[in-house]
Amino acid sequence: MSRRVLLLEPNYKNKYPPLNLMKLATYYREICKDDVRFFKGDLKDFAAQLLLEEFFCGENYGQLPLFAENPAESFGMYAANLLDFIKTGRTKNFAAVPNLRESSCVENLREAHKRFKRGDYPKFDVICVATLFTFEWARTIDTINFAKNFLAADGKIHVGGVAATLVPDAIEAETGIAPHIGLLDNPNDLDATNHAIIDTLPPDYSILEEIDYEYPARDAYFAYTTRGCPRNCKFCAVKTLEPIYKNYLSISAQLQHTEEIFGAKRNLLLLDNNVLASSDFDKIIDEIKACGFAKDSTYTPPNDYEIAIKNLRAGFNDRAYIKKILRLYDKLSARLTKWDADIFHIHRKKNLLLCEATATKSAILALDEFVAPFFEKYLRRSKKMRYVDFNQGLDARLMTPAKMARLAEINIKPMRIAFDHIEQREIYENAIRLAAANGITHLSNYILYNFEDTPDDFYNRLRINVELCDELNVSIFSFPMKYHPLTNPAYFRNREYIGAHWNRKFIRTVQAILKATQGKVGRGRQFFETAFGKNLDEFHELLWMPEALIIYRNQYRDNRTKDWRMKFYALNPAELAEAKNIISMNKFSDEDISAAKLAAVQEILKFYQIPH
Repeated sequence: MSRRVLLLEPNYKNKYPPLNLMKLATYYREICKDDVRFFKGDLKDFAAQLLLEEFFCGENYGQLPLFAENPAESFGMYAANLLDFIKTGRTKNFAAVPNLRESSCVENLREAHKRFKRGDYPKFDVICVATLFTFEWARTIDTINFAKNFLAADGKIHVGGVAATLVPDAIEAETGIAPHIGLLDNPNDLDATNHAIIDTLPPDYSILEEIDYEYPARDAYFAYTTRGCPRNCKFCAVKTLEPIYKNYLSISAQLQHTEEIFGAKRNLLLLDNNVLASSDFDKIIDEIKACGFAKDSTYTPPNDYEIAIKNLRAGFNDRAYIKKILRLYDKLSARLTKWDADIFHIHRKKNLLLCEATATKSAILALDEFVAPFFEKYLRRSKKMRYVDFNQGLDARLMTPAKMARLAEINIKPMRIAFDHIEQREIYENAIRLAAANGITHLSNYILYNFEDTPDDFYNRLRINVELCDELNVSIFSFPMKYHPLTNPAYFRNREYIGAHWNRKFIRTVQAILKATQGKVGRGRQFFETAFGKNLDEFHELLWMPEALIIYRNQYRDNRTKDWRMKFYALNPAELAEAKNIISMNKFSDEDISAAKLAAVQEILKFYQIPH
């Protein structure tokens, strides 16, 4: 018997879709033949939506007098009013819906509101909740606990992913649910009678169409060509998440499956943690090229409408593709001439295809013959360059001229190389020079800070990249990443950890600068020196400077910044020591300032209260 399955991702912002849930969707939909639903967002809104759907699917739908009066309208046109009533019970919503107050549906609608208030939501037999990093702890725990309201009496909640693997005991303590630890890479991981290995299944991209959240990176194949990493860096969690290094995983079948069902994707985003460690590296590069990602490869985007119609006809995730087609209708409408747009609107209205609440699969399929030519005519598709991204980065310590030459055979952009330690400068610079020599000019790297490094180390690593850009005529975008202990109970619920050579003020300074640079540091010596200082002395000054004077430095340069600088450097050793002790804690309330013993220190601390 088919089960109702709910896949949940907590409502945090993230760039990449939840690959683990996409594979679970394939498992439950294609292997187990279950009814699968994905949601990311406000779970109370989701609960109200489910209750509204039950209301529409019951005997209420079509009972209102307005149907007879105007068949081109529908109760579903007022879904927003009904949804608000279910959530709030505000009867003013009745006034917006013709004849609602007099209809026989009102009592059923009131009952839906009562169910919402008491947490009696529609139920699912299986619920799977993904977890990401532990600094999203509160949101993750709230999602797991709220999900229990959707669980059938004999149902099962599965919790997995990064946080679940790193701190399973803490999750169980706060939710009562023992999470799955590690990958889903064994038979019978979730069902005793099903031997499918979930981690090897191709992802189901259709679930991304079910939600309103748009992942910044979605037009890509998401895959692994290896798993794990042979290294054991102290700051890294990969050894816990993927303890066994898997030397080679073929991607050809997965990409082919994706293209056949969901259409070809533009880019190839590989999540390998250390592909250069593979003894099958040459085989991996050969397969990437064979899959259509050799150097200078292009592709023509598929016709999204044709894919959606095909999957609707096949009955593959109707919920997702009804929503997808309505989005495509809206996109098409914006491109049509006024005459065609008016005709299209009339057809949509007649077939109740103006909003999701009233749209049906049968109506969409009936309109296909009319609308398909418009998509061919108005939504032109042109060739685009496609790229490969080893998103977790390449290990500079394992880079060789031969491996770099092979990487240059694919459309890699950007090439990501970590620069975590200043001691690895020679190794890192060698890798960048090899890339430039092989024509790879778009590079990116992660700059770890707040670990065992000093602020000077951090500044120097950033400056090295700027100098390499000038010397080699390449573009290197650095993404500073603050170290955060993922498993330490004192810190995994927040981002409060401060490294041995850092303090709260130094961290805030870096964050203030990165806010202005949108989190990245690109090429351009003038840009860098304006943001971080021309030398270490200027960088040190920024570390101690009031945050408002950093963020609004152009505004304050000739007045308050000048005053602060004059008073700060006039402090004697005793005053400077007390001032730095207080500033380093980054607390500047009136009480904190009053606690200073020296008058000159109290005066300098007032600069740190400037609004920002």
